[in-house]
Amino acid sequence: MLIRSLVMAFFLLAAGQSVAAEAADPLAALNQHAIRSVGFDLCLPADGYEYAALGKNAVIMLTSETAIAPELPLRSVYVEVGDVRVPLQVLGRTDVSEQGGRYRQVSFYMVPIELTKRQARLIADFTGGRTGFSITNFGPDFYAEDAPAFVRLDEYGWSSEPEPAALRALLEREYPDFFTKD
Repeated sequence: MLIRSLVMAFFLLAAGQSVAAEAADPLAALNQHAIRSVGFDLCLPADGYEYAALGKNAVIMLTSETAIAPELPLRSVYVEVGDVRVPLQVLGRTDVSEQGGRYRQVSFYMVPIELTKRQARLIADFTGGRTGFSITNFGPDFYAEDAPAFVRLDEYGWSSEPEPAALRALLEREYPDFFTKD
């Protein structure tokens, strides 16, 4: 996110716009002038048991913002590996909210961990004309050395359907502002 913000800051300043020159947080001020942005949080299983119960999947929370209200909700989110697009399953999303002329939505997707270990890109298509919006790049070095061993070292292939109770427990534990216990 910081690198994307720095690139955006360079682009805006190079274009002759002196945005938020005296702001306390110039990167946050510059972000307010972006047409659209998508931040992400990748949530891994807590341990090997949960990893198995989740079918070798993780959860990605996307925070999408745009200056153009009809662009939300996101139309699709996918991982692109070479020429192959793997659509991600949406788990839930908030209503679109408006604040200061910007529109925001938080959405949750299930992603096979195997895809995050390959040379791949996480991409979103907004509703309307903006498609192919790159969010982040994955790859063999995506996980730091201190990532759980069951994620870094598992060489046994693809994911499967998660156990619903395990998925619900992860969502309630990691995202309690969005998912409550029934």
